[in-house]
Amino acid sequence: MSDDITVEVFRESAPAGLRWLVERGFSRARDLEKETPTMGTLVYRGKNVAFEFSFDARDQCIDAEVIKVERGSLRRNWDGGYSKDIYTHLVAAEGYRGSPMGSLSVHEFESKLDKAIAGWSSLLETAGSKLLSDSSESLG
Repeated sequence: MSDDITVEVFRESAPAGLRWLVERGFSRARDLEKETPTMGTLVYRGKNVAFEFSFDARDQCIDAEVIKVERGSLRRNWDGGYSKDIYTHLVAAEGYRGSPMGSLSVHEFESKLDKAIAGWSSLLETAGSKLLSDSSESLG
């Protein structure tokens, strides 16, 4: 039996592990999410900052990006805004030098999906307070 994650499983299960973002004031922006047979995204948008979690079924990889929000719209680099992998942003902008998994302790998870989402969550909670403040100054 394969323990590969599917796009459907990602989009149905990952929001439970990201619920804390909603509790911090971010809302899920389903209208901005994408889904194909090989990839899917989840978007959590605040007033100034958004987080996009993307899953690639071929690589079995979950990535996370921070994106600037202006007037409710995501503004990536090519739109005159800002977008960067969360870990890269924290290293470059905040001087973070810790693990890409934040302060997550190494222990068993029920699935690869749970471990990946817990890692991104831990990284944001460990080093992303400025991003989580959703301030107009959050992205510099």
